[in-house]
Amino acid sequence: MLSIALEGLKFYAYHGLYPEEQVIGNYFLLDIEVSIPEPQHPSSLIESVNYEVLHAIAKRIMATPQPLLEQVVHDISVTIKSTFPAVSRSKVVLKKQAPPFGGDLTFSAVTLEKQY
Repeated sequence: MLSIALEGLKFYAYHGLYPEEQVIGNYFLLDIEVSIPEPQHPSSLIESVNYEVLHAIAKRIMATPQPLLEQVVHDISVTIKSTFPAVSRSKVVLKKQAPPFGGDLTFSAVTLEKQY
């Protein structure tokens, strides 16, 4: 298996259950990791997963506000698999900076890991 990852993608987005989160927005960190079978020709991008396409998927989905981070990681995972059918495993971690629940906390996080 070959793993390909983007770590620490930074976005300002408007995800959140509370109306003020959807107006004010927040900072998010996103990690994406996928696994594919080892390519026969590792010098050919056609047998791999293009980082730019992974970033474009993340950017597009992060731009659409959702009340739950669970929906965001789901949408990213589904889109990755449909774009890159060779992906056999995906892991998407989304962290929200200082979520508004009154506690002292750096990030909340939602992780979705799938085996295909």
